[in-house]
Amino acid sequence: MLHYQGAVISSVRVNFPLGDQHSDVIGRLISQGIAKGAKRIELLLSHRIEDIGIFMNIYKQEFSFTLLSNADSLMYLHLQGCRIVTPTDFSGLKNLRTLVLHLVDVKYDMLQDLFSNSNIHLVDFTLNKCTFFYDLKIISTTLSHLNIVNCMVYTHEDINIIAPNLLSFEYTANFRRRGHSLNIKAHMLSQFSYRDIEISTSVGFSGLKNVTTIVLYKLKECLQTRVLPLLFKECLQLKDVTIMKCVITCEMKITNPKLRHLKIIDRIRGGYAKVPPYKITIEAFNLSSFEYSGRKRIFYVTAPSLLKVFWNAAVSEKNRYSSGPIPTLLHIENLAMTTSHSQITGLKTVFGQFQNLRGLELFIDEAHDPNMGYFSILDILMASQHLQKLSLTVRNSPVVGLKSEYAGFFHSDLKYVELHGCVCTINAIKFARQLLMNANSLKKITFGSLDKFYIGAGRWTTGSNILFYLM
Repeated sequence: MLHYQGAVISSVRVNFPLGDQHSDVIGRLISQGIAKGAKRIELLLSHRIEDIGIFMNIYKQEFSFTLLSNADSLMYLHLQGCRIVTPTDFSGLKNLRTLVLHLVDVKYDMLQDLFSNSNIHLVDFTLNKCTFFYDLKIISTTLSHLNIVNCMVYTHEDINIIAPNLLSFEYTANFRRRGHSLNIKAHMLSQFSYRDIEISTSVGFSGLKNVTTIVLYKLKECLQTRVLPLLFKECLQLKDVTIMKCVITCEMKITNPKLRHLKIIDRIRGGYAKVPPYKITIEAFNLSSFEYSGRKRIFYVTAPSLLKVFWNAAVSEKNRYSSGPIPTLLHIENLAMTTSHSQITGLKTVFGQFQNLRGLELFIDEAHDPNMGYFSILDILMASQHLQKLSLTVRNSPVVGLKSEYAGFFHSDLKYVELHGCVCTINAIKFARQLLMNANSLKKITFGSLDKFYIGAGRWTTGSNILFYLM
């Protein structure tokens, strides 16, 4: 790169365990990039090498912001494993918008100098596995997105945030210890993600009063008695709540008239697998979407505005394929389920009562049943005469048992069908043939080898995909 003759360098990335003895080379690389208008610089200098089980410690490379004095084009800076020096008279980086610090020792005055510099207008700031032995203060009028991830607490360090334009904040405690106490003053904050063993005593909920979207991850304290009352009392604008892998140690009731989206991803592994499946009651009159993935539980759901549901109770062998509250939610328009052929057979009478159901996604993860095959799917289609879109994913084994004809099958509204997973079988082709012959409004059938399953909260299993179409 030092001999590069081109007119423009858009980015510079160094990913190698270098120390102070290489400072001259690093300085020349950065200067070369800046001179040619680099917008992105990543200096990833690990201070430890793992080579055949042997660890070699390297003294961290000193990085002075003086090197960036003329970096007016720079918009993204990622520093890893460096000792950062920030001169008080520094005047560069006027277009820097994103700063990521990883494995960096954060000195007492470093962030103060950084955020008080009138020339720097950071929008996105991340601290990842950084160390600091004092109360951290982040004061910024331009910051919109903040991430503090895996930074260890050594004594009782607090994090104080004053950011009037902050929109999103993600905090993840170091897995070895409790997290920091958070004092947040950010009246524009709308998205908050928190991962630690407890939140009720660590976070001032009054600082979250305008949050609309919150993700709670792996909490161990009682949600019903300590977390949810504070959450719904202080966060009056909440519309989207995700409770992910938290320990539910008692009956839980969620009551909120403004709530629009609710996701509960239950924790079932480890010692908590023996915790009784406590009842969950949901009363949310404006709730439009609900997702649940976890063990078999008793649900009572009052949500007259509910339109979209994802349900997966197939996460344990002992209590597989519970349909939960689905038979009572007859007004929904879109339903996604992880299920089995035998369960579908039992639910076909329920599906006949879904007068508003327009979209159906079925994820079938089960060894084949020679007595069922695709018959159960055709039964569901027959029962759901207003259905317009079907997405079917079959994984593990080819499904068998479909005859060449299915007497009496017809459908007037079905328009789009997606078949994924075990589609290269004669039975899948026969199933598609039934649809082509007897679904009068059918516009497109998509075949794909993709066998990944949706598992809730925006997460999917892995899978590959090859597609072709019948139109």
